[in-house]
Amino acid sequence: MSRKRMRRPVKILLLILIIVVVVVAVVFVINYRQKTIIIELSLYSGNSWGVPQNFAYIIYDRAVEMFEERYKEEGYRIKLRTGTMYKDYSEWFAQLVLKGKESDLFLILEEDFNTYAAIGLLTNLDKYIEQEGMDVGTFFSNALEAGQYQGSQYSLPIGIVPSFMIVNNDLLNSLGLEIDLDNWTWEQFYQLCKAITVDLDGDGLPDRYGVEGYDWHHAFYTNDTTLFDVENLKAGFGKERMEELLLFLKKLNALNRGVVIREGAFEAGKVGFKTFNLSEFRVYGSYPYKVLRFNQFDWDVVPFPHGPHGESKSKLYTVQMGMSSRSRHKNVAYKFLQFISSDEQFQQQIWNLSNMLPVNRRVFDDLYASKLILEDGLKPLSRYFIEDIIASSYIDPNFKKFPIIDRYITQQIYTLIAQDQDIPNSVVVLQELIEEQLKGEKNIR
Repeated sequence: MSRKRMRRPVKILLLILIIVVVVVAVVFVINYRQKTIIIELSLYSGNSWGVPQNFAYIIYDRAVEMFEERYKEEGYRIKLRTGTMYKDYSEWFAQLVLKGKESDLFLILEEDFNTYAAIGLLTNLDKYIEQEGMDVGTFFSNALEAGQYQGSQYSLPIGIVPSFMIVNNDLLNSLGLEIDLDNWTWEQFYQLCKAITVDLDGDGLPDRYGVEGYDWHHAFYTNDTTLFDVENLKAGFGKERMEELLLFLKKLNALNRGVVIREGAFEAGKVGFKTFNLSEFRVYGSYPYKVLRFNQFDWDVVPFPHGPHGESKSKLYTVQMGMSSRSRHKNVAYKFLQFISSDEQFQQQIWNLSNMLPVNRRVFDDLYASKLILEDGLKPLSRYFIEDIIASSYIDPNFKKFPIIDRYITQQIYTLIAQDQDIPNSVVVLQELIEEQLKGEKNIR
């Protein structure tokens, strides 16, 4: 038999084999596509509290790994959209929304939440929470509230970061000063700052200061409760309490004689108090940052002082995740959303792999019961202190135009405390400014 005749059957067999492989591959791909549901998740790198963050996506990689393993039989897959910095995320994501190409799930910046909920971009989660029987009682209530709009849940929290103040104990001790936490008022705080602030080199300007990072937001909620009456489109604060706030800030600001405190002054031992948060404490309270920044003196945590009519309160930072109302796989997307926000095994990873606290109360309890939360230089953050800080914390008002009005208020208050203006009249002007801004937006809620 000739070689040509021998090669012909071989070629036929090879062709048949190729056809079989192609058919099997096509069938596999079709079955895979039919079975596999891919959910996209948009993430940012960084955070709103400005703390160094190594391995920004490691916590989400871990969430994907655990979720896909749990639902491997169902074929659920999570695809991450990463690479955008926190400061660029809002604009980047807005472009995706305009093109109708936003992901199924996405992290939400605090200043964007109200807008997204108001325009219908976010899915109302109430029915999913009810259908899946998710126990909302396991969450810190303030963290859940941050994701609510007009009484409904539009996002779920992943982690929280409570805020407070830190104090340079060595500086206060060297000056013979003590804090009376049972009477921790604006007046006591002012008197301590006054005693600390001094001109050391004789140039007429202070070189040591009372407090760094403290502004009207930190003071307002410790003397009043409501900035806005959105229902009636007017300012919600009490006139008397706002006058007290402005007079206090004016006195406190005058101590520095116009000097702007530079970054790093507290670390250099030149400031008595500094606004701080748990994420900063975890980073700067442990090696190597503690050696680099805070190893020269003894420092401790304290709550914010309160005004004549209020109590100690501070802002609660939250990381929120929402679901697009245009997602084609809402049921699966919600499963991941519920998993990352409330699953106890994963919530343990929030503490292990990030600088946040878990939002699941049972995991929080376990961290303290096992004493894990008190390791690595975190002993000042006692359970009583943290629970009290979280319970008395506040979140920003949840209406669409809040970020814009907040900037107006900040500019106005800065002008008031920097200049010699009549306080009662200034409060009236501030009320009018707020009401003008509220009424200028038809879809304020």
